[in-house]
Amino acid sequence: MDHDEYKAYLKQQYSHEIRPLQSVNDVISAFQKKLDIAETELSESEAIFLKMTIPNYINAHKNNPIKSNLDNLNFISYGVVRNEKSDHYYNHMRISSGNERILVIIESQLNAITSNCEKLKVDMLIERGIDTSHVNQETPEFFAYLMLFDSYKENHWLRM
Repeated sequence: MDHDEYKAYLKQQYSHEIRPLQSVNDVISAFQKKLDIAETELSESEAIFLKMTIPNYINAHKNNPIKSNLDNLNFISYGVVRNEKSDHYYNHMRISSGNERILVIIESQLNAITSNCEKLKVDMLIERGIDTSHVNQETPEFFAYLMLFDSYKENHWLRM
């Protein structure tokens, strides 16, 4: 399938799944109804994940009008409690040690969200939605959003 065929496929398969953009704080609230998620401090080893994440956010937004505030970003970390509600995420990551945990990191100025669990990150990015301007203009961001749905199909994941 060539590039244009793939874009047409994505639109046909997943356009009905598109959700309007909401804030990362709203996404956290929605997931707190499904999972036990609480704001947390990062351990020394977990802080490495955040240190690797920050430059990615800064580079991704360097041409953004918010650039002047990049030095004032406020990353908030959340831990996902391991229990029956979150087992499918922990099983996906194959975490068996009691020392490891799933993290979610948000930055509300950038409306950015990530996780060290790829499946949870995809779920949260889908939940966050996309701005209608991207949908109307069929921007690369629009197709990246549709590809999130396709990743479920490719990975044989079940949607939460």
